[in-house]
Formats: sequence, C-alpha cells, structure tokens
Amino acid sequence: MSAPQQSEWQQPQGHTKGINIYNTLTRTKAPLITKDPNSLTWYVCGPTVYDASHLGHARTYLSFDIIRRILKDYFRYDVTWIMNITDIDDKIIIRSREQGISFTDLARKWEASFMEDMKALNIQPPDSLTRVSEYVPEIVQFVEGIIKNGYAYESNGSVYFDTEAFGKTHQYAKLMPEAVGDAKLLEEGEGALAAGVASGVGVSDKRNKNDFALWKKSKEGEPKWASPWGEGRPGWHIECSAMASHILGSSIDVHSGGQDLRFPHHDNELAQSEAYHNCNQWVNYFVHSGHLHIDERKMSKSLKNFITIRESLSKYSSRQMRMMFLQHRYEAVMDYSEDSMEAAHNVERQFQEFFHAVKALNREKSMTANQYWGAAEKDLHAALVQTRRDVHTKLQDNFDTPSVILALSALVSKTNVYLSTHADPAAAAQVSTVLVHSVAQYITDMFRVFGLIETHEVGFGSVTEGGGEEALAPIIGAFSAFRDEVRTAAKAKDHGKVLSACDSVRDNVLPLLGIRLEDRPSGVAVFKLESKEDLMREMEAKKAAEEKKLAQRLEQQRKEQEELEKGRMPADQLFRAMTDKYSEFDERGMPTKDEKGEPVSKSALGKLAKVYEKQTKMHKKYQDWQQKQGASSSSNHT
Repeated sequence: MSAPQQSEWQQPQGHTKGINIYNTLTRTKAPLITKDPNSLTWYVCGPTVYDASHLGHARTYLSFDIIRRILKDYFRYDVTWIMNITDIDDKIIIRSREQGISFTDLARKWEASFMEDMKALNIQPPDSLTRVSEYVPEIVQFVEGIIKNGYAYESNGSVYFDTEAFGKTHQYAKLMPEAVGDAKLLEEGEGALAAGVASGVGVSDKRNKNDFALWKKSKEGEPKWASPWGEGRPGWHIECSAMASHILGSSIDVHSGGQDLRFPHHDNELAQSEAYHNCNQWVNYFVHSGHLHIDERKMSKSLKNFITIRESLSKYSSRQMRMMFLQHRYEAVMDYSEDSMEAAHNVERQFQEFFHAVKALNREKSMTANQYWGAAEKDLHAALVQTRRDVHTKLQDNFDTPSVILALSALVSKTNVYLSTHADPAAAAQVSTVLVHSVAQYITDMFRVFGLIETHEVGFGSVTEGGGEEALAPIIGAFSAFRDEVRTAAKAKDHGKVLSACDSVRDNVLPLLGIRLEDRPSGVAVFKLESKEDLMREMEAKKAAEEKKLAQRLEQQRKEQEELEKGRMPADQLFRAMTDKYSEFDERGMPTKDEKGEPVSKSALGKLAKVYEKQTKMHKKYQDWQQKQGASSSSNHT
C-alpha cells in the first residue's frame, strides 16, 4: 500500500504583493495570492475556555498578531480577522461539574480571563468573535447541508461525517494524511465524553472508525439544543466550519492555529466545509504556529514546567515577551527560558539605549545646527537605505522577523559607531541630527508595525500617563523633597550628605517615576524616560544581587572565622588534649606513647609532625588576627 500523499493544492488566481508564505497544505512556501488586491480574510482557531491561558496560547496568538500587523500596517492589506471561542466542549462540561457551576458560567469566566491576557500582551482584538453557543442554529443548518450532499448520516440521535463517502470524491486529511487511523488522535478529537471513548459503549453508532461527530446526542446533565435529530450539541470540528462560512463564505484566504490542531481538527474542518460547499479548496493557505518548549522540554503540568501568561508577565514585560517572539520564526519550535528572555531583554535594551541617545542628541543640538553630509553621513544613509530593502525582502519571505530584528540591530550598531566618532565637542557639532533622527524614526515605524510601540513619537515613547498636574505632581514632589534635603545639608556644610542625596534621588526616587538618570564623564547627566515597572524590576534585581553578594560575603567571613578558630589552640597543646589517644609527650607536645603506653610508631610520628606543623601555621594566623583586632579596638577607643 502506498504512503498517503500531501494534498494537491490549486494556486489561487488574483493579486500578490510579493509575499511567500509557508502553506501547511503543501508544506512549502507559496506566493500569497488574494482575490482582491488589497483585502485578505483570515480565520484563526480560538481557545477552548475552561482554564487559565498559558504560554502555548501566547505562542499562537502573539505570533499571529505580529503577522496580522505586518499584513495590515506594512503591506497595507485590509485584513478581516475572525476568531472563535469554543464555549461548548467536553472539557468545559467536565470542569464545570467538578466545580459545581454551570458550563456557561465557567466558559464566560475563562473567556474574560483569556481576553484580559490578550490585552496585556497587546494583542489586537478580532474583527469578529464567534462563540459556539451563539451559532447553534447555523451549525444545525450546516450539518443538514452536509447530510443533503450525501456526506453525513444520523445514528441514534447523533450525526457523523462519512469519511468513506467523502473520500470517493474528495481528499480527506489534506494536512496530515499520515495520521489517518491514529486511534489516540481520533479519540482526542471526539472528546472525553464521547460514546465509545469515556463510556466504552456506542462504537457501533459509527459506520467507520474514522468517521467523526458533527452533532452529539446529549446525555443526562449535558447542555442541549433542539435539532432535527433530537436534543444534542455540536461536535468540536463543525463549529469552525459553520461559523467561518457564515461570515466569510465558501472561500477563505488564510486559516491558522497551533501545530497540534492539524489532525484531526483542521483536516476535519476542511472535509466538512468542502462537503457543504461542494468545493475542492475551502482554504487557500493554512498557517500553523510552531510548538513551544520550556527549557527545551515540552510544557506540561506533569513536568511541573506549566507557565501561565500571567505568571510570565509578572516576571517580564509585554514588550520583552513580544521581542522574544520576534526573534523566533513563527512556524518553528520556540524555546522559552530565562536565557531566551534575557536575550530578548538585551536586544530591547540595545534599542532603548539608542532611542535615549537620539532623544538626548535632539535636546542638546537643534536641527537648525550644521547638517552637512560628508563621507560618514553618506555611508550611514546608504546603510539606512539598504536596511529598508533588506527588511522588505525578509518580510516578504514568510514574515522572517528574526532576520528583520538582526538587520535593525545592525543599523543601530552602525549609527552608534557614527555617533561615537563624533563624541568630542568639536566633532559633535558636525553630527547630522536629521539623519540620525531618520534612522530612529524608521526603526520606530517598524516597531510600531510589530506592536512594540503604540505612540507616534520616536522610540518606545514617554511612559508618563495622564497630563497636567496629574503627571507633573509626583515629579515636582520628588524635586521639592530633594531640594529640601540638599538645602538643609548645604546649610550644615555637610557636603557628604549633599552627594548622598544626589545619589539617592538618582537610584531610589526617580526610577519610581519612570526616569533613569545617568551620570556622564562630562559632568552633565542624561535622563531617560522608561517604564516604571521595568525600572522597578531592575531595582529589585539589583537589590537581590546585592543581598546575594552580602550573603556570600558573610558566608565567606563565617568560613574564614571558622578556619581561624581552628588555630586558636597552640600546637604544643593540640595532642595533649587527646588523652583518649596519647599518654606521654615530649617538650614540644608531640606524642611519644599511645593510650596503652606503647611507643608511637615512626610512620605515625611522621604524620603527626605534619599536623603539628600545620597547626603551628594556623595558630600564627590566629595570633596575627587577634593582634589586628586588638589594635583596631584600641584605635576606636582613642
């Protein structure tokens, strides 16, 4: 028997903007072609809402949010973005029973939590949100259409998709033909409450083991809706077919979801929709996000490496999370770890420092100053132009954001070199602020496309919220308190306290206001507006590092003191104290006879001599330490 073949894909007719996208239907890159030159439809499988959202959800929805923004804000597509919410499902029913609440209340609770997490990650909401519970009539109608076309059958109050009948005119399992017949995947697709899976009965309801439920007859205690086949509820796979078709019709440009949904969910979606619409290609491009690993291991509760989105955001900022995602290809495996997040933080810091330098330059040097272009300026401008070209090419190549971040980082490095060669006062006057601003503006524009920046000013933006007195009051209050402290110290001619106050306002006060103040060799400090949360994390990390360093120092001192105490006893008394081992000693305190009165052997004496010599040295160190302690004590009393 020959191996299952990947589907025969028909390239759409229409318009392209030069984008090549990895199409899971063919497992190759293909030109992204749309019927309308500037419009694109996209359906993404949303969550089953029965528990807290985790990093696996972030992997999917943050990755696709980045692609959506690129299509919309860079390539200027009018993107219609549809996402479903699975609020009728076996998992929800089981969990609601465990908690003693209705399945609706449980679903609404975790849907709200999911939406809050998406907002915290700065993920744009969909243009249309489709809940299964709100589309049951449309789902029933969709199932009726599949039966009418000869691809489904009713059995004992449930309705099943007929994979054998479908296979005679269409290809089943276009995405993963090699998974057809996989019992484990088929059971997972049918749900834990399905007959023949959880209860061990009702297997004969299906004509073929690969058939799957479109409509499930409700058991006692399960939610139910009226249908031509009796009271029941929708199967899992049918919801997306019916809801997506209701809004987008018989053809969708792009459909996406996580890798684990390819079979049976997405393959069954394709079969249902092609059966209903009597077509051979309902979706033109299928896009799947890569798996997420935690420290190079699959995330699971059993491995105790299960991390929710909120747990991650308590440790890292939303921008740092997005930067880490941008550094990984959306379709590849992504490893989440402290190292990968530290790498993202370092990249963010490089751009942050660059933006600060540009803002400081703009404050210090007006654009009315010299803007002459010499060889250095022409070289930097050429780098900017080439970066624009490279970025465009990389985004056309399956949204290759890791390469884009590298290209932008290289442009920052190039600009920093330009600025460093103009560091001295004479050369600084020759810096083209307009050119440097153009570089910073371009990077800002790209970061806005990626969702890293929401404001229109250069850089990551001012972090001050509100306006007028509300925004200024904390800063003025801090300045007033600092002035009072300095004024009091100056009156007392306490110069040390003045300097201490300057350090304290820099290290302990301004960071809480979102201001980083850095001293420079020139004596003129530079201020940088940053996220209060990020600066507070830095303060906490610095404090933790100092506490760790102090603990290590104290531990080292304890060990040193312990070692010194070993030398408290003089060498000539060391063995005399061992009356259980020795009975006679020479004038130096070396043992001559053991506890039985027998002479100590020559070999034993050799070993004891080494111990004696070591104790002599240790006692000398102890005496020196005591002498220093005594001298220090005398000095303090003088």
